[in-house]
Amino acid sequence: MSGLDRTSQMQRSREPTQAALIDGQWLDSICRTVRFEPGDVLRRKGQHYRDMYWLTEGRVNVDLETGAAPPIERSPGSPIGEVAFLSGRPATATVTARTAASALLIDDPTLARLAREQPILTAELLRHLAEVAEERTSSNLTFVSTPASYAKRPLIDVYLCRSQAMLESAQRLRYDVYCQELGRNSPYADHDKRVITDHLDETGHVFIAVEARETIGTLRGNVPSEGSLGVLEELYGMRKSPHYPAATAVCTKFIVRKSRRGGPAAMKLIAAMVRYGARRDMKECYIDCVPQLLPYYKALGFRVVGPRFFHRENGPSYPMMVDLVKHGSRLSRDLAAHEYLKLYVKAKVIKWLDGAWRSRIDGGAP
Repeated sequence: MSGLDRTSQMQRSREPTQAALIDGQWLDSICRTVRFEPGDVLRRKGQHYRDMYWLTEGRVNVDLETGAAPPIERSPGSPIGEVAFLSGRPATATVTARTAASALLIDDPTLARLAREQPILTAELLRHLAEVAEERTSSNLTFVSTPASYAKRPLIDVYLCRSQAMLESAQRLRYDVYCQELGRNSPYADHDKRVITDHLDETGHVFIAVEARETIGTLRGNVPSEGSLGVLEELYGMRKSPHYPAATAVCTKFIVRKSRRGGPAAMKLIAAMVRYGARRDMKECYIDCVPQLLPYYKALGFRVVGPRFFHRENGPSYPMMVDLVKHGSRLSRDLAAHEYLKLYVKAKVIKWLDGAWRSRIDGGAP
């Protein structure tokens, strides 16, 4: 055997085979093993996730919850949640352990480490995931809406940003609304790139609402235990909370394009963020609000938790907080048309009551 042949053989021997990949032989030295008991839920349909599993032992049931077909059984060697992990879509099915099971957890830091230490494996893994994802999405696992629902109104999908392109679409929308529509001079605006970004994007969980391939809304969540929130922690009084820092979150950069305001985009973003926070055991969520929107946030369950301050982009604003233990279940649902109307009426009543109260105070009524 020539030296060239021996070199080629050695290179091939180091390459991960499909069988080795399926068995998880190349992953278990880097990935953390997670174990499940029968009945444990690995994925909940409609939730957003920033990780996936590689099933190594046991079996799970994948239920699309459409009522049209029984659950699909998956065995060792199957990726679980790869479409949501890679694309930012919500999970398309609920996955439950059928037997005792084990899986390797793959998240962003793990994938980055794999790419550094095992580039050949990572390439093989991504190719395999592309094949699996194509097979599953071609069977309408991603979109379950009927043609009739498209006829009623354009479909709005909510994504958790999983790429720089997705994040930049949110940053451009911020610029369009703050600088172009509202004419505000944001200190975080890059006028050459026409984006708004700040340090909270580095640790933020950014959601976007997409309609007909256009980003029409965005909302960002940050957890203080994952990175400093700076002055916001003081303005919101977060440090006084018994749940600070691990179970408290802040929502910022909540924006919907003008032409889509009054539609479902805003509540879909809120619902996605609340579901995401509930899965991470968040107890409180803080946000700031301009005075004219106070009634609407109060209708959602938020309450003012501190004195008004000057927001560098929004102007005078109130810090507010919502108790997710009390209101999370309601806020996590996609609302029906009559529920939107009920929320609107409630906000109008709150606005009238607040106005009447201020009138009495200003008029010196007893």
